[in-house]
Parts: sequence; C-alpha cells; structure tokens
Amino acid sequence: MLKRIYRLLGLMIGLAAMIAFMGYAVKTLTIADITHYLTGPALAAILMAALLYATIIPVSAWAWKSMLADIGCPHSWHELSMIMGVTQMAKYLPGNVGQHIGRAAMSMTRGISIQPFLLTVFSETLLALLAALMIGTAGAFFSQAGLASFTSAHQTIFIPVLAGLLIIVLLLYRPLAPRLLRRFAPAYDSSSLAGLLPHSITLLKALVAYCLNYVTIGIGIFLIAMVLLPEAKHDFMLLLASFSLAWVAGFFTPGAPAGLGVREVIMLGMLSASYPGSSALLIIVAFRLATILGDSFCFLVAYAALIFSRRTAYSS
Repeated sequence: MLKRIYRLLGLMIGLAAMIAFMGYAVKTLTIADITHYLTGPALAAILMAALLYATIIPVSAWAWKSMLADIGCPHSWHELSMIMGVTQMAKYLPGNVGQHIGRAAMSMTRGISIQPFLLTVFSETLLALLAALMIGTAGAFFSQAGLASFTSAHQTIFIPVLAGLLIIVLLLYRPLAPRLLRRFAPAYDSSSLAGLLPHSITLLKALVAYCLNYVTIGIGIFLIAMVLLPEAKHDFMLLLASFSLAWVAGFFTPGAPAGLGVREVIMLGMLSASYPGSSALLIIVAFRLATILGDSFCFLVAYAALIFSRRTAYSS
C-alpha cells in the first residue's frame, strides 16, 4: 500500500514538474531565441556532450564487471556494456522500471542468475547515489558562490571530513546491506548474503567509476555553456553540482521518465542565480537534448553488437 502511494505521489510530482518546466520554457524561449542559438558550433557542442555522456555505459559496465567478478560471476566487459546499452532507452518509459526489468531479463538469458544480478545492481544503485551526493556536494562547495560563503578553515577541513564519511559508508556497507536487501527485496533470504557482497576495495573502485561519470557529464555541460554563452562567466563546479544533485532528485521521483522535468527544475533553480534570464534554460534544454542523443547512440551501438553476437552464435 505504501509503495503504491509512493509511486502515485512520485508520478504526480514528476508530471507537475514536467508541466511546470515545459510551461516556463515555452513562456521564456521564443522561436527567435532558438533560431539564434541553433548554430553549427552549438550543434557540435551538443554532439560532443552527447558523446561524453555516452561514456557512462562502458564505465558503468566496467564497475558492474568488477562487482560480478568479485562475487564469483565473471562476465566480459563487452557483454555487460551491450546489456546496459540496449536497456538504456527503457528509462524513458513512465515509472522508471522498464530499464531494470529489461536489464534483468537480458542478464538472466546470458547466464547471470538473479542473486548476483540483484546484489550487484543494488550495490550499483547505492554507490551511484553516493557518488552523485559526493560530487554534487563538493561541486556546490567549491563553486564560486560556495567558496564565498566559507572561511579558509572550513575549506581546509571539508575534504578530510568528506573522505572520512566515505570510508565509514564503505565499512558499514557489508554489515548493513543484508538489512537493506531484506527491506527492499523481502523475497530473497538476505541472512546469507553478507559473504557474497563485493568487497570494500571493489566497491571503492566502482564508486570512483561512478564519480568519473558525473565529472565527465559535467564537462559536457560546461562545453555546452561555453559555446552557447561565450560572453558569460561560467562556473564549472556549479554546473557539475547542478546535474549531480538534480540526478538524485530525479532518482527519488519514480514517476518521471529519466527524471524528465524534475531534474530540469532543480538545475534551473541552482543555475538561475548565475545565469540570468533565459541563459540557464538554454543550457538545460541543450543538455537534455545531449542526454537523449547519448542514450540513443548507446542503444544503437549496443543493439548492433547484440545482432552481431546473435549472428555469430547462429553461424557457429
């Protein structure tokens, strides 16, 4: 009952955010504005940002491969990249469950049983959220607005405190994960899962990979901002923080396909102070286009690899 209420509430919030953002975009941006910024360099920047965004699939597949190998379920990086790439587009379906269902189905057909899949994807989700919070918090702190609000003493202790919290989280993960699994996946016996969870070193490597994903995406946003608004003063750390923290908000709004609307509203709120008028909106709309292109590119490449692997298996 509570899950249904949560999903319904998430759907309502997602729809409200989507409608609000689209209404604001239509009201703020005119056809003349779009035509003015629709230049060759702008399209090239969006394409480059899309390619940077697309790197999250091979990087995340490497992290997944490491975790699977650590619990005795080795699979090739190529195969896991293909699974993640093919199922990537399903996140645009309402409810945000199609991607996980498709990924589970493809994984099981390729010899990844439900327990290793559940363990590693559960770890992946928690680590991706932790990485987003870390990068988002650090980006907000080290942005021009953030640094202006703190003394040098506060700046000096920030990194050690953040590193200490990270170490504590990684140390507590293995003893606490069975309880979390019991809460979110009660159908599976979590009492014997502690010994099957990835080790702390593997989790740390995966966390670094997910952090790299957010930084790479931030570089893409920064590139878009520089090309669209060459005369503006850009704050890379603020742009990085806006997406990372908006991703967390979109994750906790299950009704919004790929966080559509929710993430844009959060990013708009964070960027509006530094980018007046329609400038922030231009960056956000261009970046959303880049993510759609990046997901499409990953899907096409992965699907082509899937077709090739099937033909190879059939011919042999």
